[in-house]
Amino acid sequence: MIVSVLLAALVTLGQCLFLMLMAPLLTDIEHGIEGLIGGRTGVFPGWRWRQIASGWKRQGAIPAASWLCVCPVLLAATGIPLASTGTMFGFLSEPLACGILLIVSCVPVWIQARQAAPTRMIARRLHTALSELSHDLLFILPLLALTGTLITVGLPGAGTLIGLLQQRLVQPAPALLGGLVFLALALLLVLNRHFLSSSLHDDLIAATEGRHRALLRYRHDLSASCWYLLIADLVWPDLIAVGPTGLGHLALLWCVVAPAKLALVVVLGVGWRIARPLPSARLAFVLTGAAILLVLAGRLTP
Repeated sequence: MIVSVLLAALVTLGQCLFLMLMAPLLTDIEHGIEGLIGGRTGVFPGWRWRQIASGWKRQGAIPAASWLCVCPVLLAATGIPLASTGTMFGFLSEPLACGILLIVSCVPVWIQARQAAPTRMIARRLHTALSELSHDLLFILPLLALTGTLITVGLPGAGTLIGLLQQRLVQPAPALLGGLVFLALALLLVLNRHFLSSSLHDDLIAATEGRHRALLRYRHDLSASCWYLLIADLVWPDLIAVGPTGLGHLALLWCVVAPAKLALVVVLGVGWRIARPLPSARLAFVLTGAAILLVLAGRLTP
């Protein structure tokens, strides 16, 4: 009993540290792809870490609300499975719970952006951005709730991502897994417009400076990495170890597979954001409808 608790604590701590180290590197990938496609000079790995460290070296007060907004992100980072289901906070792997934690962490930034815009022109632009964010929430929350509902309907007894991974070993559900891929893509399309954009976030925190800005930038990077991980888990559930696994396999999942799947989701998101071949909201509706039909068909088929 004590050994299993210690192993779960180590997995949870390792997962959290992995995401904390990896988050700014995913932002490097985002800016690198934007620069490559836009014909600009790209950034090298470690650029975001240097940017955050440079801001942290400057003196400046950090409001308590900004410190508190990091806590929900850390909770989400311990709940979403990265490479193994053996975490201590598996109950937080419910999609809607993870999403609410990540959205709550953004609220202090939104309030500050509305109240402390440095110029009238920036205030007008931020007002437009915040309005678009509120419209995105009307898509994101129902999508997350629907994801949890379809998991419960498609595989009774599995209400969370970890429950899904464990239950599917006993009762395979290919229709459910296909529907979750559609929902993950729909979620990526909606989140990609504003929630995952580091450029938009820098506009929202334009009134901050020094350590305060560095902390908010890091919070955004960590929050975006949690969104990317949630989407990756819905698309590739087979890339997560369930139950006893060899050390070699675990090392492969942690050191190679986990970074690769996160980077791939970032590449897909940034590529779609730049190309925009189809309206994101309409395509998200189509994917959501396809997911519902696929899961229901799987349940009704004997």
